[in-house]
Amino acid sequence: MDWLDRMSDEVKSKLHRKVFAKNETILFAENENHYVYFLIEGTAEAYIANSQGVISNIHIYEPGSFFGEIEQFYEGRKPVEISAITPCVTERLYKDDFLDWLKNDFETTKIIIKELAYKLILNSEYIVEVSRFTVKERLLRCVATHYHRGDIGELTKEKIAKETNAPIRSINRAIAEYAQQGVLCYENGQLRILNEEQIQVCL
Repeated sequence: MDWLDRMSDEVKSKLHRKVFAKNETILFAENENHYVYFLIEGTAEAYIANSQGVISNIHIYEPGSFFGEIEQFYEGRKPVEISAITPCVTERLYKDDFLDWLKNDFETTKIIIKELAYKLILNSEYIVEVSRFTVKERLLRCVATHYHRGDIGELTKEKIAKETNAPIRSINRAIAEYAQQGVLCYENGQLRILNEEQIQVCL
């Protein structure tokens, strides 16, 4: 959706453009945020890191997405961090201006609520699904996420172990099985995709 088309000229005049480089953090976990971000160009991801440093990617944002809206309604703990997968161009709206916009545009308010409900349901389903994943399945999803981000060349076994919360020996077994199946392999200290179609399915 092009959110700018839904905004009046008055609301548009209050937008502030902000550009982020690849891998730059857009929103830091636990930090106060007073803006709602509308993604104009690029791809960003939302993730949560637990107390052991294990990272769980929970959402991918494409152009037309928005984020930072939950903080405007909730002042409690904010565990989600958002970073730029690619260079990103955003338009951000200060919380008071965002709330005034919703107050004066009920149709937009309904769409925002619908998107919030969608994210909540999607993330709840994801958490339940991932909790049932085997090490092998977590490995494949980890690889698929980095493949989508375009940084598969930086994915080491140590990084995989951290992101999947699994010991290296289990990662080695899973990689060996996938190598036999012609899905992926690990050679000369680097992960290599053998079957891109199967990786895409995980996304």
